[in-house]
Amino acid sequence: MKRFLITFLLIVNIVTARAQLTVYNSNESWSRFALQPETLEPFMHSDTCLVFVSNRYIHPQSLRFVDEFLDTASLKYFFLEKIDGKWNVYKENTLQEAMQHLPVKKDIVVYAEGMGKIFTSNVERAQLMSSQYNVNVVMFDYASINTTYKPSKNFKFARNNASLSAGQYLSLLHEFRDAKQRGEEWISGVKLSTFYHSMGNIILEQMMRHHDISSINGEPFVDNLVINAACVPSRGHAEWVEQIKFAKQVYVHYNRRDLQLKGAHFLTMRKQLGEKSGKKMRAENAVYINFHDMVGWQHSYFMNFPYNEFRLSPAMVAYFSRLFNGQGISSNEATSLLATQKQPNARM
Repeated sequence: MKRFLITFLLIVNIVTARAQLTVYNSNESWSRFALQPETLEPFMHSDTCLVFVSNRYIHPQSLRFVDEFLDTASLKYFFLEKIDGKWNVYKENTLQEAMQHLPVKKDIVVYAEGMGKIFTSNVERAQLMSSQYNVNVVMFDYASINTTYKPSKNFKFARNNASLSAGQYLSLLHEFRDAKQRGEEWISGVKLSTFYHSMGNIILEQMMRHHDISSINGEPFVDNLVINAACVPSRGHAEWVEQIKFAKQVYVHYNRRDLQLKGAHFLTMRKQLGEKSGKKMRAENAVYINFHDMVGWQHSYFMNFPYNEFRLSPAMVAYFSRLFNGQGISSNEATSLLATQKQPNARM
């Protein structure tokens, strides 16, 4: 019965996700985005702005100018500003050029999403994080779905692309570390956090396991590193998590009833880290937070989304606000902060 219920809920979830993706990939949605000529400078008339670092192919003359395939040859840097309901997208030569356009002295979150996001849906998620937590968001935008593929093929497509993106993500971290060492104005005096959701954690895992991180892994330059609802195997995760020295604090969020991760568990036949960490297998340098009693079946429980009835409790908002603004939270503090009664909206 339990297996049947999980299968049924997964089917409902997939249908809902594909319906949302159809909206994000519509001509109407894409018409809200305009890639600007490279000679044009941002107007800087809006506080609604983001930085995107993408490894997708770019087609400047197309309505869908950011496509759905991976380009492992180069990273592209974009500054986005929203004016009168439309996004102006400016291609920049370097991360530094893009970051200089963001509001100064806001804490920075480098955000890697999971499966199923095209460029337009990633923009929405980055904007929600920026507005709800008052931070500057840098979205690492990799190809995590192809709108012409079936779900089973997309699962493999997203996992493979996340793995292939690890080297480029490491290059991005190099740029942040170098900017901190140089004392660049846009990063000086602010907190820097990295956030990985779902399959976005494959990027981190593969970077730690298969790339030479020695050049960034000396003194910590990241304040909070957040492993959220991780779609990576739980077994053996301590081996690579304990190698993380470039972050002052590491947090692992899990929920044993997470519906999407139940599906990943079923497809891979391996328990996922975002389901259950296992106390005997935990990394010694990480703080583990169990969100089960607060979120029920939810998978994306770090923000409030307009298409989801689930809403974060005030305690959860306070917790994530502290995380995204680079404040350290001990295990006891997190337990105390989140020690509220089971939330009535935790059901799916």
